[in-house]
Amino acid sequence: MMQIKIFSESPEETQKIAAFFIKTILQKKGKVSKKALLVSLEGNLGSGKTEFLKGVAKAVKLKTRVFSPTFVIMKRFNLTHPVFKYLWHLDCYRLKKTSELKELGFSDIINDNRNLVFVEWGDKIKKALPKNHLKINFQIIGKNKRKLTISL
Repeated sequence: MMQIKIFSESPEETQKIAAFFIKTILQKKGKVSKKALLVSLEGNLGSGKTEFLKGVAKAVKLKTRVFSPTFVIMKRFNLTHPVFKYLWHLDCYRLKKTSELKELGFSDIINDNRNLVFVEWGDKIKKALPKNHLKINFQIIGKNKRKLTISL
């Protein structure tokens, strides 16, 4: 497994890192996979997971404002991309058991290759994540400084 460590000095910089990340991923996504592209975002409260998603949203030209779906758990956004039809944003912070994902249709979501899926608090549902998912760990280093470790 390859890891890339990147430091961010501000929320705006985290969004720029996210934009670069998703643009790079989408350029590489020429061949069609059998499953969704899933990215697990892991780290403490306030470590930058939602800011990262805001950067992804801007880069894929979403018109809708992105915020953490902690209370609704899951949001779906329509995409205009040749491969991906939907961006799914899940926040698993409030989930008590992995089995709760079944009610959300998680299996169908991750098995649809038209889906781009970002899961905040993915470490809470490790057993339900596919083996080939990407992972980004967010670590608070200082007031606005974050270390992002991308595992490919």
